[in-house]
Amino acid sequence: MAEVDPDDLKTFWQEIRNYQASDPGQHVSSGIEAKAIAKPVANFEAVWYRSMMIRLLNEFAHEQLAPWIKDEEVSDAVFRTMATIPMEWIGSTEREGMPFDVEEFFGRLSPGGVQNG
Repeated sequence: MAEVDPDDLKTFWQEIRNYQASDPGQHVSSGIEAKAIAKPVANFEAVWYRSMMIRLLNEFAHEQLAPWIKDEEVSDAVFRTMATIPMEWIGSTEREGMPFDVEEFFGRLSPGGVQNG
């Protein structure tokens, strides 16, 4: 999976949150709805995919990720790390675990400090 610009990832994440806040109960998919709210990015699919990995981490590793979330705002360090960590495309194959090394992800976050922005 291609690396993405951390700013594109953050902007997309915020746009999704704003969209969901304005229309509670609606879930944004990788389809037309998401493309309609996202600013143009070089690799939309990679930005979308990596944003979904943040969402999954927030659901399944919430306690580990919590130091980098303040008042429901995700730290810039999370976006920088998720934008560049090596990642596999899952596609339609079955796999156990995340498509990236979660330990490496949190290891990369640690030097950046807790909620440093």
